[in-house]
Amino acid sequence: MFERGDMTVLHEPFIHLYYLGDAVKTLKYFDPDPLHPTSYTGIRELVLAAAERGPVFVKDMSYYVARYIHDDEAFVRRVRNTFLIRSPEKSIPSYYRLDDEVTLEEVGLETQFRHFDLVRRVTGKIPVVLDADDVQADTGAAMRLYCDAMGIEFLPHSLNWDTPVPPEWEFVAGWHGDMRGKSAIGDSESGRTREAVTLDTAPKLRQFYEHHLPFYELLKAHCVSG
Repeated sequence: MFERGDMTVLHEPFIHLYYLGDAVKTLKYFDPDPLHPTSYTGIRELVLAAAERGPVFVKDMSYYVARYIHDDEAFVRRVRNTFLIRSPEKSIPSYYRLDDEVTLEEVGLETQFRHFDLVRRVTGKIPVVLDADDVQADTGAAMRLYCDAMGIEFLPHSLNWDTPVPPEWEFVAGWHGDMRGKSAIGDSESGRTREAVTLDTAPKLRQFYEHHLPFYELLKAHCVSG
């Protein structure tokens, strides 16, 4: 979305709510902007102010706002919510490699589904869902489907980039280290030294998988590319 050039992109503004304002836990590889708002209301206002100036794309996590969004139907109606999902068989070991203190909530699929269901109920429309496996397998086809579903122009040039990791990512650069040196979407872990992490590496990982798999399958059923 950064490479499109036709919209402002906000990268996880609500992370400052979950890990600082609410201080749910300490997040590794997080270097927050001390001037960034840390309350739900403050970040909400930041997003809406940006939208007054032009189109905005916000990439964020449902679990960051799960304690607030269900009481804010006005915001649900004001924005267009879409959901990027990933198989928990892959996402859980991937997260654990970076943070072995990952929690059940941070896996994210349950809060994604409950957020999805909220949007469906409030708006009367089924939100767009995209699977990360489809994006990696055929980026162009997946993004064309996504853009068509969103009613925005598909811009092939946005799938490749010559610029470094965007400065907007620097506060969570440790989570995106495998993107440095890349010029296109592909296997997100191909450039990273892989550690032998599976769902059986720690007892909680298998438990997390069994908990979140039904929510992934419910979301997958609405996927535009699958």
